[in-house]
Amino acid sequence: MRLDAVCSHVVDCEHKTAPIDESGEYFAVGTPAMRDHRIEYAEARRISRDTFEAWTRRLRPQPGDLLLAREAPVGPIVRLPESAHVAPGQRTVLLRPDAAATSSTYLYYLLRSPRMQAELLLKAEGSTVHHLNVADIRALEVDLPPLAEQQAIAEVLGALDDKIAANTALAESLTRLSALECRALAASTTRSVPLADLVTTQYGVTTSAVVEPQGTGLVRVTDINKRPWIEWDSVPGCSLDKGVREKYLLNPGDIVVARMADPGKAAWISLGDPPAVFASYLVRLQATIEYHAPFIYEFLRGEQYRRYCEGAMQGSVQKNMNAKVIVGTTMPLPDRAALREYAGRFHGLRALMSSALRENRTLAATRDALLPQLMSGKLRVRDAERIATEAGV
Repeated sequence: MRLDAVCSHVVDCEHKTAPIDESGEYFAVGTPAMRDHRIEYAEARRISRDTFEAWTRRLRPQPGDLLLAREAPVGPIVRLPESAHVAPGQRTVLLRPDAAATSSTYLYYLLRSPRMQAELLLKAEGSTVHHLNVADIRALEVDLPPLAEQQAIAEVLGALDDKIAANTALAESLTRLSALECRALAASTTRSVPLADLVTTQYGVTTSAVVEPQGTGLVRVTDINKRPWIEWDSVPGCSLDKGVREKYLLNPGDIVVARMADPGKAAWISLGDPPAVFASYLVRLQATIEYHAPFIYEFLRGEQYRRYCEGAMQGSVQKNMNAKVIVGTTMPLPDRAALREYAGRFHGLRALMSSALRENRTLAATRDALLPQLMSGKLRVRDAERIATEAGV
């Protein structure tokens, strides 16, 4: 069947950029905010209610609608959440599945399946900039099993994604709790010391030292800019000379700080993280006293350090910070006993967070393995349910 036969609406976006309103409660979601088939609100444009009304005059989005990227890149798709304060951003198409023909959740998983993603890319080839015309999207051929089977498949895959979302929410709550405890400790501290006295610095490895995909991961600036932890699933493998690998290998307790793209953004390396080295445009900070590291890391994530970074970059054409500037501020330093106590709580919270994220990697791998098998009919729903249960759902 054609896609427009199973959707009541297929609506193109506005072909202009939505004006930003920093205090707006609505979001224009374009292709930069559609990562891994989910909405990254940090990358969406905040907009006013008036802009939202103007951008959705053809069709007001509702929960369960699908947003498909048709350019830069082609293929990402997201399902709108219950609080659908979302307007289609540039280079997207809004789809409203017809409930009498298809399950919204099933169609979402079908369109993100490897076969359908390949089909979308194939249709986009031939132009200077790969893009899909709305007519191509309307004419896209989709194979649908009976509605009851669609719903059963959607429930299995949806249960995996629901558990991933719950784990992600837990990890975010734990990071907020750690930050609040750090802020309270800093507020009770009167002593300040230069950050440069507490850490050593090291620049990341240049891309010329990277050979081919193999083995060790490579942490890039983009990997630490979206969430308060590294999205390890997006870290590619790389092959490095043994000496280079040993010099730049990240260890638990290391802090990596971006010096370009989002200068000052920091990530913590936890016990159990996959082996990885850090690329150029990142600086590694290593605390000279181990139990200082958790407090230093949370200080780097705080408002005081953010204001320092903004001030340090004022007047520069391209926003960047070298290692000297990154550590060129002072920070509060509690007494040794308080730092040890905080470090213990930090590591406990971080262990819970890391456990949730490790489970997410297993759940995501299970979902990605089941998805094409279920869509092709090679795997029965009953067997998929058993596999999902074994993965932790």
